[in-house]
Amino acid sequence: MPSLLSSCAKDDPGPEVPFDGQVAIIGAGAAGLYAADILTAKGIKVFILEASGEIGGRIRSLRNQTNYLEVYGQDKPFEFSSDFPIELGAELFYGSDSIWGKSVQNYNIPTIDLTATGVDRYILNNTAKSEAEWSGDADLAAVESFVKNLPNYSGGAQSIKQAAGVSSRAEALLNGQAANVFGTNSDKAGAALLSKELKARLHDNKWIMMKANPMQDFLISRFSGIIDLIQLNTPVNSISYADDVITITDKNGGQYQANKVIVTVPLSTLKSGSISFSPGLPGTNTSAMGKFGMDAAIRIVLDFKKNFWGDTAGFIWGGTTAPQFLNSGVGRSAFSRTLSFTIYGAAAASLSAMTRDQQIAAVLAELDLVYAGQATQFIRKDLTTDRIISATKDWTKEDYIKGGISYPLVSATFTDREDLSKPVEDKIYFAGEATDTLGDAGTINGALASAERVTTEIIKSIVEAPV
Repeated sequence: MPSLLSSCAKDDPGPEVPFDGQVAIIGAGAAGLYAADILTAKGIKVFILEASGEIGGRIRSLRNQTNYLEVYGQDKPFEFSSDFPIELGAELFYGSDSIWGKSVQNYNIPTIDLTATGVDRYILNNTAKSEAEWSGDADLAAVESFVKNLPNYSGGAQSIKQAAGVSSRAEALLNGQAANVFGTNSDKAGAALLSKELKARLHDNKWIMMKANPMQDFLISRFSGIIDLIQLNTPVNSISYADDVITITDKNGGQYQANKVIVTVPLSTLKSGSISFSPGLPGTNTSAMGKFGMDAAIRIVLDFKKNFWGDTAGFIWGGTTAPQFLNSGVGRSAFSRTLSFTIYGAAAASLSAMTRDQQIAAVLAELDLVYAGQATQFIRKDLTTDRIISATKDWTKEDYIKGGISYPLVSATFTDREDLSKPVEDKIYFAGEATDTLGDAGTINGALASAERVTTEIIKSIVEAPV
């Protein structure tokens, strides 16, 4: 098979699918690339229109960035001490036997299992300790019990905050572990659908980082065979599917024709209406969109002269400015002096309204509270400019993405997730992490699984079409 990310199902029609038309794919993220890979392997003609000038969507490596002012706050890159990849987007994947995990194994890419390597820390009373060090703390126990048992939640339509019912002292910790990790705040994430989706996952529960290879580089290398099919810097304004041949119009008035279209753009783009559909999308699809959110998102990476958080630390949960810290070097390098902060929801929206220097100052202030001033003491600065060595990515302000990952609102159901992904008239199809129906929405694996689903739908529609 040309594809190591196997798309074969029990009723796979074989290596070639007779189809005289072509399929347009909107978006060159993980879902779009994989869908193109599967379809071309079946002999189906494909082209991809990507709005930005970069391949990978929300998988973004610091190594590949050229907009230095945006990322570094100056017109040249900083030199980080880290001897491992730094990610500005997705920085880990779930499941060693997931679609992405199997592909990584097939290419013999070294990885780090955070569930076996890192010892997480938990912030309570502005103090970060391991679970063992917090032994006997009732608030930590309540949060950990809720997180562990979330897949078995059987309550009604409640938010994570309502369903957990933890004390005010533990709310920030709950917000980090059971909401920020899903892209939002604990008072917005719906417990009922999250529980069902976590339980539905088909892979193991390992949290894994790639040890030496940037995720974006691996994605591009893995799908190198379809790179020539991508047209960058081509935002789509409208899709007209009233006729047998679909007409796609870009922002400059350029037009493209296809017989089927796979839309893989982020949920925020679909909900904003920046792509108009003619006829308009059915109410089933648009109503389902309203049951899911996609909040502000920021990644901040800081470099230090000393690791004061612990060499074995993995994640550090429970901040208010930054609900989720990652010791990026754990299991990767002895030079583990870099922290990565992932911030979604209200905290990210607040930071997004600040200048870059204010964002970094706010994160350092929180670190100083937790680590007795060591953050300011040991932060690395550039010797020539005296600027803090850091990288930031405000996904809220990223054109054509404008946020983080999708999450279910309180009232969302599994049927809503299915309705979100429903094809329209065997012409318009939907993929991307928000449309995954196998429990991995919001993740790389969800994007890839959605590509497998949507290509199966397209191949079935071709094979079963009346002659």
